[in-house]
Amino acid sequence: MGFGQHEVQLYGIAVLVVIGVLWNTFNLITTMFQQWKAGGVQTVGLIISTISLGNVFLHLSTFGIVVTMWRGVLCWDDLPMFFCAMLYVWLSSSCLSFWSIAWLSVLYCVKVVNFTSELFAKIKTNISPIINVALAVTFLNSCVMFSPFFSLNYRNESYVTPVTKNTTCVIKTPLFPTWINMNLYVLVFICYLAPLPVMVMVPSSIRLVVHLCKHTLGMRKNKTDVQSADSYLLVCKLTVALVGVYITTLTTISLFYLSKLYGSDISINSLLLGYSFYCIASGVLLTISNKNLREKLWALFCGTKASNASSKSLSGETGAA
Repeated sequence: MGFGQHEVQLYGIAVLVVIGVLWNTFNLITTMFQQWKAGGVQTVGLIISTISLGNVFLHLSTFGIVVTMWRGVLCWDDLPMFFCAMLYVWLSSSCLSFWSIAWLSVLYCVKVVNFTSELFAKIKTNISPIINVALAVTFLNSCVMFSPFFSLNYRNESYVTPVTKNTTCVIKTPLFPTWINMNLYVLVFICYLAPLPVMVMVPSSIRLVVHLCKHTLGMRKNKTDVQSADSYLLVCKLTVALVGVYITTLTTISLFYLSKLYGSDISINSLLLGYSFYCIASGVLLTISNKNLREKLWALFCGTKASNASSKSLSGETGAA
């Protein structure tokens, strides 16, 4: 039995999904096991866990949506509940992962940058509990905000498009109930998914880059504490790289939807490729930047025993080597 070009693309992307899910699952399990051994919850470990968990569900739900769309789910007589559930998981996990990166950027910025204001000094002292609360609120918002997707259903609105040469598929438009102002609701959750996290990520990342560049130059001129500065610089690179991955993914998704608005015949597989890039790249960056994850991964592939990092080391404070 031969495979068409579309099937080959789908199976190729499925390999990326497996890689992304396994990589993020490794980060999640390793980080949770480290938290359990430490006997407490560290904020950096909690953020890594939420990003990894969000990426796993994001990757799986995106692949599920693409497969069901490929199978013509919008041509069916009734909109299946499992498709609504996949949309809900897709958006919720996106929200959780995106905002976790934003909070990671804020955490590193406050920890590394020195502030003269008394208010910021107090925030710096209590930044870990603040970020923990922010993560909890983000998780609750992610669960509640997209719950209306379970009420999606077909109405009379539909349009007809040919699927193959011999068949015609009536693609129906899933809509929210009439009591939901769809335009307002979509505007709210799109802003929560895209512009707001960027408004948190970009200023904190820029502030972090400026401070660390000055700090690194000063330490190298004095030829003291260069190693410490380089370690903090790794944290900076992680934050900027994660923000870059998020913005690249956001740009890819935006181009996909804009092309659809203008009638382009771009494949939905490109959407899955964009999310695959995000999930794999963010998972790899978290592994590279975290000493414990690097050592566990090295031990997994090379069969060597990972060394135990000191709880009072810089890696325990920032998650970097």
